Amino acid sequence: MAKKLSKRAKKQILNIAFLAVLIGITMTVVFVSQDINLHDIGAFLYDCNPWYIVGAFGGLLGFIIFEAVSLHIIAHTLGHKSKFASSVAYSTSDLYYSSITPSASGGQPATAYYMMRDGMSGGAAGFSVLFNIIAYTVATVLVGLFGVAVCPNMFGQIGHWFAKTLIILGFVIQLLLLALLLLCLFRARVIMRIGGWGISLLTKMHIIKKPDKWRGKLETVVTKYRSCRKIIKKHPMLFVNALLFNIAQRVSQTLIPCFVIMASPRSAEFSVNFLELFCMQAYVLIGYNSIPLPGGTGAYEYLYPNVFGIGGYDMKFILSAMMVSRAISYYICMIVTGLYTLVYHAIGLKNVPKDEQAKIPDGVDIYSALSSDAVLNEIDNGGGERIMENMSEISNGSDGACSVMRSGQAVDESDAGTSENNNACNGDGPEPDDGCSEMLRDMDDTPSCGEQNKIIREKKNDRR
Repeated sequence: MAKKLSKRAKKQILNIAFLAVLIGITMTVVFVSQDINLHDIGAFLYDCNPWYIVGAFGGLLGFIIFEAVSLHIIAHTLGHKSKFASSVAYSTSDLYYSSITPSASGGQPATAYYMMRDGMSGGAAGFSVLFNIIAYTVATVLVGLFGVAVCPNMFGQIGHWFAKTLIILGFVIQLLLLALLLLCLFRARVIMRIGGWGISLLTKMHIIKKPDKWRGKLETVVTKYRSCRKIIKKHPMLFVNALLFNIAQRVSQTLIPCFVIMASPRSAEFSVNFLELFCMQAYVLIGYNSIPLPGGTGAYEYLYPNVFGIGGYDMKFILSAMMVSRAISYYICMIVTGLYTLVYHAIGLKNVPKDEQAKIPDGVDIYSALSSDAVLNEIDNGGGERIMENMSEISNGSDGACSVMRSGQAVDESDAGTSENNNACNGDGPEPDDGCSEMLRDMDDTPSCGEQNKIIREKKNDRR
């Protein structure tokens, strides 16, 4: 009897099928409406300076490697002494699954999956991914702002109003996302109040039918991001290092189209320098990130000719350069990262005993077990041991904001007061009426779950 496909495999097949249809529609529109064919692209490549094309592939390599370095540094700070080849796999899995899923939503869970398979605890894996997301978002905003600061007049020269709208929308979305991340870290109470108000409004509008469920989700996400604050305070240089390598990653990606255009001898006919090309691509980068489609497919192909058209290039030249740069930065990148991830996945499963493979979670929630106490404990004790029991707990959904993991050992839950406190922290108690529970009323000054448990134990000992 044939083995049934897992839910994850079915979902991946659907994502790839949707992406294939989307790419097909996009390519049809480009080739049919813009009077360009494969011969034109071939002629463009034939005339290119090969060293600039090598530079474009160097940008692709940097795009993959710099994220790997960032994740490698974060993992080593947490005591997970992984090989650099494993960190490259964490990067390629993120890039591959991000390229085939809407809003790049599949990348982070895939990275957490391989980290946990390699022995990292759920808390450390969740923190590593979330920390990298924050650095990635800041890097994206900085590259976009650099383009605006260096070439502010460029935006006004973009001809089509819809292209301008996408760029503005991209900036707004990225800045709002960054603001939300910072508020979750440092002003969680504000997020809870705003979120609670929004959920109440949507409930009154009959858009949300189960407000308690959404309040619980909001509380869980905010609590997890807030748990990163302790680690950031204890290791401030960790964020600086992660940010620098994420900036290097975004710059590497942005350089690819610049090298492709400079590779053509026709680029000398136009009065556009390398820095201006970089700023043009920075506008495109921000704009296509506003559309929640895999790889920004469609949005990228629309924005590129509208933005690069202000450089005086003819449309056939622009579209040929776009197809070559897009092939390197997206299609070849997707193939390379997919193959590396596939090989790493197969080799990794061979090294894991069959009785332990079942314990590896099929779908990973990156917020699971993200307790700052657990992660700080791993840093202090130089963690990094393989903890399959923790992975089994996560796959069963048994851990939350107050994880019972403390360097691989369970907290004694026979203490009724502690267990009761854990339930409250995990959101298992009654849901709040106004979207802001008693536990999070003063969240910015509230001790962590581990600290609350310690206080309860001390009080019980004093009574005895």
